[in-house]
Amino acid sequence: MSQITADMTIAAVVERWPDSARIFGSYGLSCASCSISKSETIGQAVAGHGRGRVAMDDLLRLLNDHAATGKLPEGLPAAGTAAAPSGAPKGMAKQEGIKNVIAVMSGKGGVGKSLVAGLLAVGLKRHGMTVGVLDGDITGPSIPRMFGVREKPGVVPGTQLLEPPRSRGGIPIMSMNLILPSEEEAVIWRGPMVSGAIRQFFSDVRWGELDVLVVDLPPGTSDAPLTVMQVLPVSGVILVTTPQALATMVVMKAVRLVKQLGGDILGVVENMAYVVAPGGERIEVFGPSQGLKLVIASNAPLLAKIPIDPEIARLADAGGIEEYESPEFDELIANFLAVAPKAPAEPVGAHSH
Repeated sequence: MSQITADMTIAAVVERWPDSARIFGSYGLSCASCSISKSETIGQAVAGHGRGRVAMDDLLRLLNDHAATGKLPEGLPAAGTAAAPSGAPKGMAKQEGIKNVIAVMSGKGGVGKSLVAGLLAVGLKRHGMTVGVLDGDITGPSIPRMFGVREKPGVVPGTQLLEPPRSRGGIPIMSMNLILPSEEEAVIWRGPMVSGAIRQFFSDVRWGELDVLVVDLPPGTSDAPLTVMQVLPVSGVILVTTPQALATMVVMKAVRLVKQLGGDILGVVENMAYVVAPGGERIEVFGPSQGLKLVIASNAPLLAKIPIDPEIARLADAGGIEEYESPEFDELIANFLAVAPKAPAEPVGAHSH
């Protein structure tokens, strides 16, 4: 009878049979050495990272042979030198010239994550920084519309690198919507393909010299956000939520993901926190603020409480987000700058050779 099955977590298998990590590694499933292995089953790893190239039956047979005999199959790579399968992420993505990568993340969709990513880029640009925006929300991109960018990316002469189009304010933008024939077209992709596109948007685009690259992540804690945290040199994460208890509960999952992967949560932004009535009264449409709970859970400051503001919606729909001004927006940027990671001595990925 098999001791190891597809619904066992990778960590449980490696803990009992430590050398099984080399078997996982030979199939490109280096998740054995990653803290996410504590919650990821063998079946999930094969589905998410094997990209159709890993035969589950063969992997389980080798694992169970090892569990029964204590012997490893011949021809395995030496410990620590396991290779990923072709097409899967292979180590840290490289990009010269980018000093800091800031990921904007949420536990669920519809909380205004893309808006916060856009506002952050605009605010940092106003403070004299060179900023770019990578729209990592491959299946639900909204950054180009917000910035009024419709131009297709060009190709850098003599290379295979893409030249990102720029907003009116000079911010380079890269998004799946800029590649599709029309922005209404759907991208119907599985997780690994989304993850690969995000990596290419980082590595295969000529971003130039940037103080900050803001990455707007897909919502949730699935394969795409996980890949970004593992493959891009992320300097810090901003979590976005709304006051509803449900949204707060879901963002806790994102907190745990970032912490499991050793990431640094810079702060939390509570969007749609209230609406200002004509008489000046603040109405908490989605209930009282949950900011304190998130501050405690993430061990990071509440950077801003952004109201429901019709002006934001109007400017975002019209491609004019760079024109937005408000005291809450200024507070977001000031608080972010107070906790922002200092630029490294050399840009991330400068040691790419």
